[in-house]
Amino acid sequence: MKGKAMKTYHLSRIFLLFSVAAFLGCESPSSNDVSISGRVVNNSSGEPLSEAVVVITAPAQFQNESKITGADGSFRFSGLNVNEATDISIEARKTGFDRVSITVPATPGRDINVEQPIALIPEDTGGGGDNGGGGVAGPSTGPAQLILTSVPVQAINIAETGDQISAAFTFQVQDSAGRALTISNPARVNFDIISGPGGGEQVTPSSLTTNAAGEVTTALFSGNTAGPVKIQASITREDNGQVIRSTPVLIAIHGGFPDQNHFSITMEPFSIEGYNFNNVRSNVTVIVGDQFSNPVKPGTVVYFSTSGGIIQGSSQTNEDGVASVQLITAAPRPSDNITGSGGRLGYGTVTARTIDQNDNAILATAEFLFSGIPQTPIVTRNGGANPGDGFAIPPNGGVSFEYTVTDQNGNPLPSGTMFKVEVGEGLDATGDVEFELGDFLFPGEGATQFSFSVSDIDEDASDVGGTSIKIIVTTPKGVSASTSIEGTRAKRIKN
Repeated sequence: MKGKAMKTYHLSRIFLLFSVAAFLGCESPSSNDVSISGRVVNNSSGEPLSEAVVVITAPAQFQNESKITGADGSFRFSGLNVNEATDISIEARKTGFDRVSITVPATPGRDINVEQPIALIPEDTGGGGDNGGGGVAGPSTGPAQLILTSVPVQAINIAETGDQISAAFTFQVQDSAGRALTISNPARVNFDIISGPGGGEQVTPSSLTTNAAGEVTTALFSGNTAGPVKIQASITREDNGQVIRSTPVLIAIHGGFPDQNHFSITMEPFSIEGYNFNNVRSNVTVIVGDQFSNPVKPGTVVYFSTSGGIIQGSSQTNEDGVASVQLITAAPRPSDNITGSGGRLGYGTVTARTIDQNDNAILATAEFLFSGIPQTPIVTRNGGANPGDGFAIPPNGGVSFEYTVTDQNGNPLPSGTMFKVEVGEGLDATGDVEFELGDFLFPGEGATQFSFSVSDIDEDASDVGGTSIKIIVTTPKGVSASTSIEGTRAKRIKN
């Protein structure tokens, strides 16, 4: 094919895509056979080229292999026996187009899908064509701008954490007409870290020559320190000394090892109806950060244990450094003598553990209560008088009461217990008369001690009459306790 130029692509992107596929664990067939598939297109229009000839030019053992592309420009070689890692060279040719050669890495037993189509350049374009240059024909000229064509991931993890520690990105070098450089006029692109955390992060490789598509692909590798990184790509033209720079690329490094100062735990609820019931559950959540106040890498394992009941053994952190399990009420019932418990039964401790950068165990603890059966409410008049002998609502007045409700161990009832105070006809009660109990560990005001007032609101009542007040508590499991007190409503004085 006299007069036709031979163009060779070192397809770094193809190599990258193939390597990633291999890394992700493509299953190998039982033999060493390899298949190679791809497409041939017109470089100017992007349309598929049918009846193009695709041949293997190296290694020698496959040199007789050839295929003709279909209507969609596709081709496929199969049954290529590869005994060791081998570079296979493929050439595509068609009348009226320049030949193009690519090289793909082959590994025994792994099929190859050439993701980037092989683009044949029509002969009459002089090897360059329009290529988006606003009607400018002919081959591309010297480099004039660097365009980021493959945006890197937003962030990578700190080195040695076992997660993603590198980010690959691609620049395309274009001339002043916006056309990509070709294999005949390549440029050398240098990469530098112009700002970073200073933990040993680096760009590798730091200098590359553009391929046939005018592209270079490199990667940032993290160090042992978190922070933002600015990467700059630059070209120094040999013909005039002009320096062309890209806009710096920002990538964050974070997701280090767990740190004791950034390890916290919580439970919801703390108070569970578990002293007498099994399989009542509470959510236990930890938030794990590294020494730089960022979430640890996703998938960091946290182990859990408990002094009472059963707890799910482990969980992995998500992107926010959060890991969750459930505490399940069961034997043994807890009896930790924690601060504030007064030695009462029902208190326990959940412990979460993980490992820091120096292989030291770090932990966080949360205290909880297995609450029991509600006891009969104890009611007193305001000031401590026992209303057991009754009460009287004075004319034009009211009466205030205090009452105490605990479980059989003297502890608060479980979160979600319903309280209700019922009064007789013509009376109104205000205060702690109808509500849902919050989440409390220890006795005290609002947890086990409550108050309310009763007043006469019947404007027409003129005789002395009997009345009653009833206090009812009902736990989430439906266990109730109540008490009633009897009294009188005095004759109302009318003006």
